[in-house]
Amino acid sequence: RAQGAVRRTGGGAELFLKEDPEKRFGDLREIGHGSFGAVYYARDLRTAEVVAIKKMNYSGKQANEKWLDIVKEVSLLRRLHHPNTVHYRGCFLWGRTAWLVMEHCVGSASDLLEGECSAMGQRCGAAP
Repeated sequence: RAQGAVRRTGGGAELFLKEDPEKRFGDLREIGHGSFGAVYYARDLRTAEVVAIKKMNYSGKQANEKWLDIVKEVSLLRRLHHPNTVHYRGCFLWGRTAWLVMEHCVGSASDLLEGECSAMGQRCGAAP
């Protein structure tokens, strides 16, 4: 297995943690998938905290563009601190994959909206 690679193209290497995420996180289970990659439920083996990990590969076609998108996302998340946002825990580079680690939240935004609509006696998406 390749060691954690720090890609220099496009800058941003200082934004990433250098340890092996495969040794840091366990109990990975895929909970979502999209064009960006897959999202996993995982447990931080150091703290026992449950986290969500978005694995984003930055190889192949448009590798440099993918890398720049990852750098932008991590740069933003590192600066974002608000009680109403999911907390950023860090990003690891391993091989040609970025492991973006966030606080794990149960449910989805659509679940929350449905709950709010139900509480107001309305059907979500219906005109008031």
